[in-house]
Amino acid sequence: MTNRSQDDTPAEATRRLIRLSSACKRDTDALMTALREALAEPPGGDQEPAVIVETSGSSGYPKAVVLPISSLRASAEATAARIGAGSWVLALEQAYVAGLQVLVRSILAGTDPVVIPASFTAAEFVVAAARIDEPRYTSLVPAQLARLLDAADDTAVAECLRGFAAILVGGQALPATEADRAAALGIRIVRTYGSSETSGGCVYDGVPLPGWRCGSWTGRCRSRARSSRADTSTTTREPRRLSSRMPPAPAGTGPATSARSTVSSG
Repeated sequence: MTNRSQDDTPAEATRRLIRLSSACKRDTDALMTALREALAEPPGGDQEPAVIVETSGSSGYPKAVVLPISSLRASAEATAARIGAGSWVLALEQAYVAGLQVLVRSILAGTDPVVIPASFTAAEFVVAAARIDEPRYTSLVPAQLARLLDAADDTAVAECLRGFAAILVGGQALPATEADRAAALGIRIVRTYGSSETSGGCVYDGVPLPGWRCGSWTGRCRSRARSSRADTSTTTREPRRLSSRMPPAPAGTGPATSARSTVSSG
């Protein structure tokens, strides 16, 4: 039996992984720098950078999902094509895909997000919104939206919310009463459905983003392309509108690595 030296071992391509460590969670600037560098690299290939995203465990237990940077880019670009691009207020944990996508969308739009705690007050949200240029966007969970709507008797809060080009709301079903309250105030709410495996929201207001198709009777979302990229060239007609009561999407069919899926906000 012959011993093989380390020098004789064929070199294998290694993928650079961006781990959302505790330090990265606290340091948005460091994470933004890592994402910018990854997005600047040519897409595809065995050495394409990827991000390890945590899930909330809403579908069973917490886990890690490996997302190629090209999948995150494609999702962000599909979102921009649907609702527009601009400046973002980040009010979600950036360790999860919805918060991470706010950073990716900001980088692709050439803007810097304003970060506030998930437990923000209405006054903190108004101040954050005033620090970014129009068009303004944010992504919230229903409880956060309800907190802002409860404070909308304050004219400054109501005007602030109306000033957003779109407010993505996901993570769980948005109660009809909250949607009605937002509509009565003239606030543009976009309901989102998706998972960590789909690189974030893939269905907006019941309509799949380009490159995705969904079954209204199962709630399943699958990429039309071979990867999880939202390849607009594979879409030849407007997707069929789905019920806003569609259940959370299970795992997508792209290269994201995970055993289970978890519902995500936008």
